[in-house]
Amino acid sequence: MKKEVAKMLISEAAPAFSVKDVKGNTVSLADFKGKVIVLDFWATWCGPCKKSFPAMQRAVDKYSKDPNVKFLFIHTWERSETPQRDAQEYLSQNKYRFDLYMDTKDAATRKNNAVSAFGVKGIPAKFVIDAEGNIRFRMTGFSGGDDVAVEELSAMIELAAKKAS
Repeated sequence: MKKEVAKMLISEAAPAFSVKDVKGNTVSLADFKGKVIVLDFWATWCGPCKKSFPAMQRAVDKYSKDPNVKFLFIHTWERSETPQRDAQEYLSQNKYRFDLYMDTKDAATRKNNAVSAFGVKGIPAKFVIDAEGNIRFRMTGFSGGDDVAVEELSAMIELAAKKAS
């Protein structure tokens, strides 16, 4: 798996972005300097996003004791008036223990700034960013296969951690 994943390795500076956590605190890329970050852009209306969550929960659990790996589940492209409540309810009802962040529309531009900064065209969109702030892997969509997805993401995390050290 690592050999296959290594073929997808890229190196692009991650764009500066900020999102809000569920308590309303703003966090940015700089807040996670020195850590491998997995960004997962998703929405409650996105079927493939939700299909990927069992595998993502397994990955979160696998790295839960590793202080150098951080997962950010970023709800974006909202379609309701209550996106944070909708996202929190969905995660809670399905017993997902994800750190939830919100990329809501900018009132002036009507864009979701974080997802726009990454040039996302479809969700789910996942990015693995190394400790230096470089995008090492980019994935869009989810075709199923939880075991393979966890193994693939684990290989990406390990390769991103190795490149940064």
